[in-house]
Amino acid sequence: MSYELLSKTFYRLAQLGHANALLGWDQQVMMPPKANQARGLALAELSVMSAEILQAPALVEAFAAANDRQDLLADWQHANLREMRLDWQRACAIPKDLVAAEAMATNECEHAWRQMRRDNNWRDFEPLLQTVFDLAKEKAQALRAALQDERGYQSDYDALLDIFDPGTRMQRIDPLFAQLKTELPSLLEQIRARQSSQPPLIRQSQPVAKAKQIELARELMRVLGFDFDAGRLDETGHPFSGGVSEDSRVTARYDEDNVIEGLMAIIHETGHARYEAGLPEAWRHQPVGGSMGMGVHESQSLFFEMQLGRSQVFIDAIAPRVRQYLGADPAFAADNMRRLYTHVEPGLIRVNADEVTYPLHVILRYELERDLIAGTAQVKDIPGRWDEAMHRYLGLNTEGNYRDGPMQDIHWPAGAIGYFPSYTLGAMNAAQLHAALLKAVPKAPELIAELNLEPVFSWLSDNIWHQGRSLSYDDLMVQATGETLNSAHFLAHIRSRYL
Repeated sequence: MSYELLSKTFYRLAQLGHANALLGWDQQVMMPPKANQARGLALAELSVMSAEILQAPALVEAFAAANDRQDLLADWQHANLREMRLDWQRACAIPKDLVAAEAMATNECEHAWRQMRRDNNWRDFEPLLQTVFDLAKEKAQALRAALQDERGYQSDYDALLDIFDPGTRMQRIDPLFAQLKTELPSLLEQIRARQSSQPPLIRQSQPVAKAKQIELARELMRVLGFDFDAGRLDETGHPFSGGVSEDSRVTARYDEDNVIEGLMAIIHETGHARYEAGLPEAWRHQPVGGSMGMGVHESQSLFFEMQLGRSQVFIDAIAPRVRQYLGADPAFAADNMRRLYTHVEPGLIRVNADEVTYPLHVILRYELERDLIAGTAQVKDIPGRWDEAMHRYLGLNTEGNYRDGPMQDIHWPAGAIGYFPSYTLGAMNAAQLHAALLKAVPKAPELIAELNLEPVFSWLSDNIWHQGRSLSYDDLMVQATGETLNSAHFLAHIRSRYL
């Protein structure tokens, strides 16, 4: 009965995770500001309850007995036992008081960040962020001490990477990012020279009411297979996809003077939601039925946005619907939208960056948080190092502009340290998966042109969504594409689309 006990325990944890996810969504979308302290206490208590369940002495014997009777388990249960054990080991490595302290600190920092960013107030934000990084370092050290031999951590930062992207280490990231830092500046120069000879972009000339944008967003989400009987679309300041597999919560940000920018964010977040909804139902509420990690998660959102959404055939196909909802502004003509969505120009804001410069935004953040966890940089150094890196990578100045510099992202105040590399690993994943899709479904471009997307989603479902966490990162990529993750397909995609 040991495996059954573990399975029931993790089912219970999944229900607490469900409650945590919906409270977190409400906090960012609907909660009144004065409720934040009470919400922080509730979220911290949920975190402590989950830690207490995982740290129960009875689980020690249950894991030992389950390991002795693995011959009775199905293949998926073997994988589930492996994933349960990893979650258990992580929970046992982190003291409950640290769990509570981190939950409270990130809640306070994230809530303060929302106003302080608007006010460009780095001075008051810095000590709050310092506390978040101090606790993240403490957590990383605890995880490394407990799991270094088994998980192969070579640094404290590796332990944080492993939370968001299981199996990923600095040893994997550094050569991939080094190649991008070598290749992208030259490609950026060539692409900008080529685009300088193209006709000027037509920008939106008239405001578009938010209600019309919401109608179009819902239409595009339906085209992409989103089930509104099992999910919602709401508004927030920083778009995200949350909730759980059975209850997707997609959020968007609307700008009446710049509709084009927001549409791709909606496609991106719908990709996240489709992945979550497509996870194996038979394994639901167990670790093996969860998502593979944020590198794979971002690969699905970026597949939707970059490989599918910004492709010529998809833009041409949706252009009539865009004009139906938004009007006949020349900015919404198919040829102009194609150029808008593939225009390359260095900018300050990561979420608005084109796919050529985007990896440089990620590399900047990776190098900073890596050094902060290693202790070779301090939070007070962030603005200066940020500005220096923006000059070096993108030729831009952020001195004194904290709002559009180191305060622009929610990740650090929310404690998601070790997350940023997932975006560029996901972009590489997406390009590699797209190359494999074209081999498996050669007519994919023609099907996309007809908005017959089910064969594309079926391939993703078979190769990624339905696998859950049953495979390792490398095994998942090998099974889907025939090779482990590398940067060749991403760089080939950039050259093909832009040169």
